[in-house]
Amino acid sequence: MLKSCWSAAAVAALLVSHAPVDAQTLSELIAGAKIESEMSFVAGPTTFGGRQAFAELQAAFNKKFSLNARLNLTAGPSMPAMAARIITEAKAGRKSSTDIHLGPPATHAELHNGRLLERVNYSRIFPWVTKEMEILPGDTVLVYTSLQGILYNSNLLPRDKAPKTYEDLVDPKLSRSWEGKMAIPPYSSWLVELSLLWGEKKVLDYLHKLLPLSAGQVRYGEIEERVSSGEFLVMANSGSAVEGMWEWQAKGAPLVGVTASDPVLTSYFQLGVPKNSAHPNLAKLFVAFMASPEAQRIVDKYEKRSSHLVEGTRMAKYVKENRLKLQSASDLIASFHEGKGLEFRAELTNMLKP
Repeated sequence: MLKSCWSAAAVAALLVSHAPVDAQTLSELIAGAKIESEMSFVAGPTTFGGRQAFAELQAAFNKKFSLNARLNLTAGPSMPAMAARIITEAKAGRKSSTDIHLGPPATHAELHNGRLLERVNYSRIFPWVTKEMEILPGDTVLVYTSLQGILYNSNLLPRDKAPKTYEDLVDPKLSRSWEGKMAIPPYSSWLVELSLLWGEKKVLDYLHKLLPLSAGQVRYGEIEERVSSGEFLVMANSGSAVEGMWEWQAKGAPLVGVTASDPVLTSYFQLGVPKNSAHPNLAKLFVAFMASPEAQRIVDKYEKRSSHLVEGTRMAKYVKENRLKLQSASDLIASFHEGKGLEFRAELTNMLKP
């Protein structure tokens, strides 16, 4: 059973609609999009597979809605930093530098609380979008699901000796194999999310045991190659353990990803449209488009990412075949709401400082 410091009332308050949902129809959105002609998306340079993938997404997007729009992908800062920029621009009364924002529950909860996202009834307007895909109803749509977990090198660590759960990482008998050869992420977010399953005290005790076994801190996105090369045997947590395994095994690397908790720590990456978007009609169409089977196939082709809620995707099949239970999206959103959890998060951050 989930142990969360958030009451049902707190979760409900966080998810409540701040404003009525826009009553636009699909035909009205398309008509408005034809006038706008181009859309700006500021994100990491490899988002959705980078420029080559984005060119394919543009072609499929235009075909689906009978448009001739230009979709501009511009390299920008991290997701939290981009959310902060949207907030700053809105306060200054300026148009947003990006027409859409991609991010996990933490960043979208902040934009939602600031009433800075366009309210759209995506599941009513677009037949392929379900209510469950609207992680923040009326605000965001799920684009891809990342399953967190442990990574290890299968050439250097046999399966029968490899960790299968987060608890295994600090087991005195098992941990002898990777003591001093294990990396940990420099972030506190995964531990905050783990506390929703374990409670804060158990997570603090766990981190006290984990830190002495570590050989250093490595950021997400940099660890796969270093574990595959044997520099590290184990990564204590990867934000995309399963997708990382798929990508690197396709290259012949001995990388194995393990979903190390039940329910699985899950990152729900969503798209939303800032209220100060310069091209809101194109943006709303694109948000919904990214949950379509056509868009999902393109992103999976280049980035091995997809939504578990879109039937037939690689992630949907993996979750179903392995009978995985995923961490609640609403619990995650509530955990990043300002309030009681801030002191705990700060304590974890201090413990992780080199």
